[in-house]
Order: sequence, then C-alpha cells, then structure tokens
Amino acid sequence: MNMHEPLEGLFTSSRLLILDFAGIPAGTPAEESMQQFFALCERRGINPRLPEQRQAFNDRLLKRTGARYLVSRYGEDRAAMLAGSEIARQGRTLHIGIDVFCRNLETVYAPCDGDIIRTGQEPEDHSYGYYLVLRPRATPDVAFFFGHLSARLPALGPVRAGQPIARLGDFTAHENGGWSRHLHIQMVKELPPKPLTPDGYATPEQFAQAAQNCPSPLPYFPEWQIST
Repeated sequence: MNMHEPLEGLFTSSRLLILDFAGIPAGTPAEESMQQFFALCERRGINPRLPEQRQAFNDRLLKRTGARYLVSRYGEDRAAMLAGSEIARQGRTLHIGIDVFCRNLETVYAPCDGDIIRTGQEPEDHSYGYYLVLRPRATPDVAFFFGHLSARLPALGPVRAGQPIARLGDFTAHENGGWSRHLHIQMVKELPPKPLTPDGYATPEQFAQAAQNCPSPLPYFPEWQIST
C-alpha cells in the first residue's frame, strides 16, 4: 500500500529527536540535546516541561538543522521527561507511537484511502486533546490514531489518500492536550470502546503486549527517511 505523507514534506524533511535521555549520544551539541536543555532550564528556575519551553527548543533546533519536522523514536523510554507526572507515577513511560514535532500548525492529510471511524476530545491536561481514527481500506485490521489536533475535526466517513482531514492543535488554544505542537501517530489493531482512547504509554512489563496491538507506524511509510 502506497502511503501519502500525513504532513506535507514529512518524508523528505524529517530529523530524529531522541527523547530518551539515556539514548542521546555522547558529544551531542547542547543545542540539540533535550537532556541538556532540561538541565539548563532547571538551573535557571524554569520548568522545561511547559509546552512553550518545549516549543522554543523545537523551533531553535528546526532552524538550526533546516528540517521541517522532528520525529521521535517508537518505544523509547521517556521517564526523565515525564518525571512528576501521573503517567510516570504509574510507571507507563515507554511511548507506543511516534511524535512529529513542528513549528507551525500543519495540515494533516489522509495517508491512504479509508474511513474516519471515530473522532473526539480528551479535555484534560497531558492528554491527546482532539483526535481522530482512520481505518485504511487496504489494511482494515489496523487503524491510524492521530492525536493533538485542532477542534475542527472531520466528519465520519470515507476519505481519499492525500485529502486534508485535520490541522494540528495548539497549546495556546487549549486544543492539543497541553503539549508543544506535534502530531501523535499510533497504529491500533483493537480500539478500546468509546469514549476510551488507546494508551499512548506502557510500562516495561506491558510493552511487549502493547506493541502487539500498537506496532510501530514507521514500516507503513517505507519512503520516510529520518536523518540523524
């Protein structure tokens, strides 16, 4: 199945952003290290977890590298970044999707022919905010879950590959769950019943089972090359 870019330029202008502090290579410039950014903020008495601080870091890194998007790894451990949150207290620190961070509120495109089968909102802080679920026609056994969208969600029903279906939400408008601007992409085989949404994080003990239901999205986009 040939996939359309869910964000314009995603396949050609993406750069890896490592959010597992233990996985950041030694010698990474301070301007490109999330760990060093957190340490600098904390020395200055600034909360680095605030969405405006994360957005400022992302914007600087995008400008520095000339990339349009910063893409996280699937299955990475974000314990250091999530410290103090309810997610971390539950031990659910392994991310079972990928995040695509950007400067602007980009348009989201249908990656394939399919059907929008569910839309909704999680209004809480550190949630998905507005989201949608797209079921591909060619592979109906797995669905795309897109989170952190704007309030202007599409109608349920059929869509064509490349059709605009949403825009990214913003933390300033209380749309995206209180995060820096990004798209959460997760593959889901079995959706939980409404109004529940798929967990975006798992504990280390749960991860193997969670990955069976929510495999990495990257193999579905064979043209996607992420530079380091």
